[in-house]
Amino acid sequence: MNDTIKISVARATGLSFLTACVGFVLLGQLVMFALVPVGALMGFGAGYFLERNPSALHWIQAKMNSKRVGHAGTIWLVDALLHPKLLIRLISLTIFGLCLLVIAWSFGYYLLPEGILHGGAETHMVSGALNTSSSSVLEEWFKISRANLLPVLLILGSSLLIRVNRVSFGYLIALYNIIGYGLFLGTNSFAIPMPMRMAPSLAVLERSGPYEMFALIMLAVASYGWSHFEIKRLFRTNPERVVPSPKVKMAEIVVSLLGIGILAAANWREAMMVIQAALPK
Repeated sequence: MNDTIKISVARATGLSFLTACVGFVLLGQLVMFALVPVGALMGFGAGYFLERNPSALHWIQAKMNSKRVGHAGTIWLVDALLHPKLLIRLISLTIFGLCLLVIAWSFGYYLLPEGILHGGAETHMVSGALNTSSSSVLEEWFKISRANLLPVLLILGSSLLIRVNRVSFGYLIALYNIIGYGLFLGTNSFAIPMPMRMAPSLAVLERSGPYEMFALIMLAVASYGWSHFEIKRLFRTNPERVVPSPKVKMAEIVVSLLGIGILAAANWREAMMVIQAALPK
């Protein structure tokens, strides 16, 4: 197998794996991972075609290497999200995340059937024993905190590992969680659903979810500069070590600890809500 086919298969497999992971989180169906071999086959077909048609390959490479125009309007947003100053990153990512939350929430509420994502939520809740209430607030808090430990580890771990086109993977995981929360909120697809789904409003601030999402944002912006490897141009350059090696600043540690504290407090609030909802009327 030549290099063109190998690269095409690797890229298609990676993209299909990410798609399968998103589908599994939303729907809770292991069959979503069947997309991986399908993606690999499609990548093989695309690579074979490009190998047999060098002119098409050269055209694609020329387009990828050419300078893009018409994106000046988004440069300020990218610069703000990836700003060297932590406070500017925090403010910009919070605003951007809020916009994505409202969009996903509105999309779920107005365009999707109620409970459409319930299957995926229930699968994960059952695996974490979150579909039933505990006997005490502390026990419920431990269960919720354990479930929320995964996105925390993913954000910190991926931020330490690599960034692509200057974007830390921690950003992507935090924004993915925000979009997912908006969809679940709009469709009322929680394993323990609300009495009726909530229209976009400030009433959401009475729930613990927004504070959990803000905590993930804090972790993402604090760990943004910790990456040890980077891909400067996606699909065009190989991963390389960041030089000089990143240094963790005291302000970043403080913000990370504060984010974990806010997450723990939000989890405690959620635990109290679950226990109160389980009490006999």
